[in-house]
Amino acid sequence: MTLIEVEKEIKSVGMPLFDLRKIFKMTGDYTDVDFSLITIQPGARVPETGDGFHDADEYSYFLEGEVYTVSGKDVGVVGKGQATLIPKGEHHWCENRTSRPCTLVCMMVK
Repeated sequence: MTLIEVEKEIKSVGMPLFDLRKIFKMTGDYTDVDFSLITIQPGARVPETGDGFHDADEYSYFLEGEVYTVSGKDVGVVGKGQATLIPKGEHHWCENRTSRPCTLVCMMVK
C-alpha cells in the first residue's frame, strides 16, 4: 500500500481561486472505473473475517475518521487527509476501532 499525507506531501496549485492537489495520476487504457463514497461504522471490520483483494487498483482519500488497516506488509492507522493506493491483488482488511464513523472516497480502476 502507498500512503500519502496529502496536505504535507502534495503541492497545491490554482490559488487563490481554488486549491487543487493531484493525489494520483493514472495513464493507460482502462476497462472499468468505479467511484464510491464509503462510510465504515464504529466497530465494523471490512471484510467481516479474513482479508480481501480486488482485480482493480484501489485509490482512496479519507475525509473523516480513521481505520486500522493491514494491506500487504503494511500495518497501521489511516485517516482524515491521507490517501492510499492498494494495488490489484494485494490482500487487505480494515477495522474502525473508534467511536466515530470513517468516511472516504474510493476509486477502483481496472
